[in-house]
Amino acid sequence: PFSTEPAMSHIHHLLRKNETALLKTASYYVIHILVAAGVAYAVTGNLLAALTLSLLEPSVQAVAYFVHDKAWLRVPLRRWRTLAKTASYYAVHLVVAAGVAYAVTGDLWMALTLSLLEPTVQMLFFFVHEKFWEHKTQRNAARTIRVACAGNLACQRQPLCAQSCALRTDV
Repeated sequence: PFSTEPAMSHIHHLLRKNETALLKTASYYVIHILVAAGVAYAVTGNLLAALTLSLLEPSVQAVAYFVHDKAWLRVPLRRWRTLAKTASYYAVHLVVAAGVAYAVTGDLWMALTLSLLEPTVQMLFFFVHEKFWEHKTQRNAARTIRVACAGNLACQRQPLCAQSCALRTDV
């Protein structure tokens, strides 16, 4: 007989392994739909085209965002990382937005206008979204270090734990 248990276990493992990336993708997807609808309506003046673009384009972008975010996991946190990541996503966004806009409107100039305007507005929202998630990741890392230090008053985890233990004021 056919069993779904191994497949479900595999899916559950993939979901757990990619939980943060999937949550980030979902939260940005909602932001993306709202911004895309507003920009598309402003450019086309057509509610149906705006709704189609606001659902189709962010859906394609969500896949691109997930792949982009997973690729950037290999890049260490540095001072300008968020800015570089935003710029690279802007390039990806331009290409996807132009293709989807042309497929929906059939008008090259409208597609080019949408592909430049919508990603530019999205870039600003992307930067704020990325800073929020970066802050959340750093907060979680600091909490993990505090818990490890609290469990071991001798602070055996040198130098990271020693530095954190010296700086902490509460556990």
